[in-house]
Amino acid sequence: MYTMPTIDFSAKSLLGLSQLGFFLCFAYWFGEATETNSDYIFSAFFVASGLALFLSVPNSRMGVTLGVPGLMIVMGLATGENEMLFWSIFMLVMFGPVAYIPALATGDPTLGLEEDDAAKRLGVAWVLFSLLMIFMMSSIVPFAMDGEYAEESFDGIEYEMTLDSTQQTIAQVGLAVGVLGTLVFILTAFGVELGPMLSWHGGAMTAASLAIGQLLWLTSDGVMPYNIVAEVVFILSLVGITSLPPCIANRNS
Repeated sequence: MYTMPTIDFSAKSLLGLSQLGFFLCFAYWFGEATETNSDYIFSAFFVASGLALFLSVPNSRMGVTLGVPGLMIVMGLATGENEMLFWSIFMLVMFGPVAYIPALATGDPTLGLEEDDAAKRLGVAWVLFSLLMIFMMSSIVPFAMDGEYAEESFDGIEYEMTLDSTQQTIAQVGLAVGVLGTLVFILTAFGVELGPMLSWHGGAMTAASLAIGQLLWLTSDGVMPYNIVAEVVFILSLVGITSLPPCIANRNS
């Protein structure tokens, strides 16, 4: 019913830990905003999803991919919060790739895919996840464009975060690195030669961009209250999910 993974400093092991950390961070954030007992359903589901994937429970990838947005739709209909129906789409696009990327990168035999098919699907899932994180879920774009970012916390309070001119310049450089890294990944992963550049170089550049965005979020003026442990775990998990799959895929090829 499950497989205990090997925990070491290999790329495969670190990728599995990054996947688990990603789900645990969301479990913590949803738990912070709980007002009723029913609100703990989301936290419990994220914990169960992360552990199921980490322990390679059969059918866990499909269950997580459909279960997270499905739960949001059910809860939205039950509570009358229509915005949950909208956010369920983002949950599908975000947690679906997170559920499948490690298995695609390592060539998990339970997927039943040929090596070439797995590589193509990995490329699509990685690009989808990276673009979503850079342009929809990260603060780096508004920081780079306007030097400020407004975000609403899970308990409904809106915070206005601002950067000074130096920090905004860093955000602009970080955004450029992220866009360039994504382009490098797309071109090299699909057979275009860019000198010595490989797809994992693009993954590392994109990961650096996302890390810069999160660090600027933490150091901006007006930042919402946060737990530094959860934020560090999230940054490490985000960097791992973005940078390690292309690295593992390049090694396999």
